[in-house]
Amino acid sequence: MSMQSLFTISLQNRKAYKKLLESFTIEQLNQIPQGFSNNIAWNAAHIIAVQQRIIYGLAQVPYAVEESFVNEFNRGTHPTRHYDETFIQQIGEKLQYSFEMMTSDFEAGKFKEYTPTKLALNFEVNDFETALTFNLFHESLHMGQIMTLRKFVGFSN
Repeated sequence: MSMQSLFTISLQNRKAYKKLLESFTIEQLNQIPQGFSNNIAWNAAHIIAVQQRIIYGLAQVPYAVEESFVNEFNRGTHPTRHYDETFIQQIGEKLQYSFEMMTSDFEAGKFKEYTPTKLALNFEVNDFETALTFNLFHESLHMGQIMTLRKFVGFSN
């Protein structure tokens, strides 16, 4: 698969996430159904945080979004507050911005060196292409989680 294909899929994922965020009410985005440990808003923000850690962090390149955001939605975290409309809009903006910055930073040659790291399922990341490929896998897992959550939050569209 070409790098262009990976970027195209990544962009389409981000557009789908943004569209989903816009289709739920604030209450639905914040609801944590029984048996779950997170909500739709957290899942959307989490993919941004993990993208920053995998794409930027492993390449020792400064994050494109605030470190506090990455820390709040990093692996192992859970929703700690109610996310208001302004914050949900910021997530939507970060979905687009973090993709655009990743593309720009890639074109500028910023992702040269990677710290070899084993991620989930023993997936070894040691360069930009494998980092982006794993990130797409990760974003797809969380899209599935959102599709499951939407059944429990009264989504009717």
